[in-house]
Amino acid sequence: MIDTVARIKELMERKSWTCYELSVQTGISTNAIYDWFKIGAVPSLGNIAKICEAMDITLEQFFCGDRSYQLSEEEQKILSDWFALSEFEKTAVMNLIKAFKALKNNA
Repeated sequence: MIDTVARIKELMERKSWTCYELSVQTGISTNAIYDWFKIGAVPSLGNIAKICEAMDITLEQFFCGDRSYQLSEEEQKILSDWFALSEFEKTAVMNLIKAFKALKNNA
């Protein structure tokens, strides 16, 4: 699991931001930010989203790092189609994938 406070600190260092600067850029109180670093409080997802917006990164980049995998257009289309399927259809697709894997392993 990602250490969110360490990730925030890493991003702040990249921008050369102090806790005060992070507060100014995000609207998060400096007291809240200091609490993350001093007493181990955990930032809310809402605050992490504000940090991402201020740092011009996505939540995915926050949690997965800068080298997160970029989906190809084909992969994006497949994923989009997947979300449109019913649970029954998803189960059928997964069974088909399992059958293809079994055939591949037996070949």
